[in-house]
Amino acid sequence: MKTTVETIKNIIDKGAYCPLPITVIPNQMGINLCSVESISWTKQDDGQLVSLQIHFIPEPKTENKTS
Repeated sequence: MKTTVETIKNIIDKGAYCPLPITVIPNQMGINLCSVESISWTKQDDGQLVSLQIHFIPEPKTENKTS
């Protein structure tokens, strides 16, 4: 099996291959592409897709201050 990781920047700017059309993320999932860091997938030797993961950019942690 082979695992591949591509950043959203490479997929958009350089046309890197991704088995999931990236338009699915904002259009069907309602997630802004600015919140996505990369997509990774694993394929078997015969080409079957085994797994697909979307890696998100977390919001910076903010402290709640109480007075």
